[in-house]
Amino acid sequence: MPEICVSIEALKVGDLVIRIEESTGYRLKKSGRIQSPQDILALRSAGVSSVWIEPRTEQEEEAPAPDTSAAGEEAPAVSSSVAKSRTFYAKARDQMADFYSLVSDGGIPDVEVAQQYASTFVDGALKHPTTLSCLTRIREKDAYLMEHSLNVCILMAIFANHLGIARETIDKLALGALLHDLGKVMVPETILMKPGKLTDAEFEVMKSHVVHSAAILAEEKDLPPEVMDVVANHHERIDGNGYPKGKSGKEVSMYARMVSIVDVYDALTAERCYKEAMAPTKAMRLLMELAGSHFDDNLVRQFVRCMGVYPVGSLVRLKSGRLAVVVELNPESALRPKLKVVYSIASHSHLPVQNLNLLFSSDSIEKAEDPGEWGIDVARYLL
Repeated sequence: MPEICVSIEALKVGDLVIRIEESTGYRLKKSGRIQSPQDILALRSAGVSSVWIEPRTEQEEEAPAPDTSAAGEEAPAVSSSVAKSRTFYAKARDQMADFYSLVSDGGIPDVEVAQQYASTFVDGALKHPTTLSCLTRIREKDAYLMEHSLNVCILMAIFANHLGIARETIDKLALGALLHDLGKVMVPETILMKPGKLTDAEFEVMKSHVVHSAAILAEEKDLPPEVMDVVANHHERIDGNGYPKGKSGKEVSMYARMVSIVDVYDALTAERCYKEAMAPTKAMRLLMELAGSHFDDNLVRQFVRCMGVYPVGSLVRLKSGRLAVVVELNPESALRPKLKVVYSIASHSHLPVQNLNLLFSSDSIEKAEDPGEWGIDVARYLL
């Protein structure tokens, strides 16, 4: 749904603000919903005269703005709306933060609660895979560990469903993916957040997080073997160059091979204190280069088919001289996804957002572009 510009006088409680007019000089840190009249007053006081919002549906116009402040409110299910589903994603991220805090104090996370969150993401992956893909591309800089866990869970569910794996098994794989990095709370922050290359000794400490993760969950009785397989083997490689046990070939299960691909893909496309985010298309090319050595060749190819040649969140250059963000894949054609056209290369200026389905257009993609080189925040177009 294209965003629209409204005056500050027309702004209402419940509206989802996407961005502020740049001419005001006021910078919006992130998109968010107007929760009270005070929010509107604060914008007006800052000199904001107009904002870009996501248009409401007829149902939203009729319904009052939701009150999400009540304690103990149940998290909503993942829906086809990215903006609405971010509420659940944020709640799941907070839950993961609680898990990591609990583990750092010597406790054990509630696996039943974790399974509830994982299964909800599986529901979303089966019903709204594009929405889930969008969520993995919208990140907070200071929440990598939690968001990486959620994203690997989501991507694992999408990938497993693409491969035709049974729902019951997907739930177990998603749970393992959600909890795979719990052991990182045992790794000193100076190593986790080090901006430069790790020394050999530091890397050995970093690698220990896998053993710690498996040990933490070993305390949980009756944990499905698929969960432990994902947790204990997500850094193993089929060429034997992984860790902690250096397994190779058939010693690395299909599920471990799957999560290793998903884990690396999400890590590559995330911005960290020591590196910039890699464009999804570039990350896919790197996975393809490592297929057959680090990663299972067939599974990498299946992952590319699953996520698309131009994954959701990619910035692409069109033959018409415009830049667009990939927002949805077209099963009929991997090279002709659904886009939001956002930028004119000729005029070096942002354009009013236009939805474009390449399946029904004479325009076409020339190549992928690096969003950083154009100063384009693709995440805001995925809301």
